Amino acid sequence: MENIFRYSIKAIIIHEGKLLVESCDYGRGRFCKLPGGGHQWGETMEQALIRECREELNLEVQPLQLVLARDYIAKNHHTVVDEPCFHQAELMFRCKVNDFSPLGNGCEPDSDGQQILWIPLDRLEDSDFVPKAIIPYLKNIDAIQQTIVLGDVN
Repeated sequence: MENIFRYSIKAIIIHEGKLLVESCDYGRGRFCKLPGGGHQWGETMEQALIRECREELNLEVQPLQLVLARDYIAKNHHTVVDEPCFHQAELMFRCKVNDFSPLGNGCEPDSDGQQILWIPLDRLEDSDFVPKAIIPYLKNIDAIQQTIVLGDVN
């Protein structure tokens, strides 16, 4: 199989102590993740994030701060979710949303069975949210003053 590399821009949306996530199933098992997706040629990171949140969540977001960056090199993590040839760099932005009323599957949900969920921050460890490695940072996000580069974590 051919090696795959992509950049993904992710939204961290926290409201009333809960994290907004997408629950997806790509035919290899259901899991929850941050909304967002592929960065397209010619887009700024912020433009990509705004487009992805509009497409997936039907929400208008305002990117505030690049909080976390990570590599995900699938061959190092032995999951059933991704092929070993998959490598993704993720840039995770804390976002503000002024109006949650349009929240729902957008025009291009991330998978056929996409569900949009709110997970309380204090229940993330017990959920199927990935990557687990970012949970401590999400729970203490107000203390993050500059971007944290996590390396190849899951």
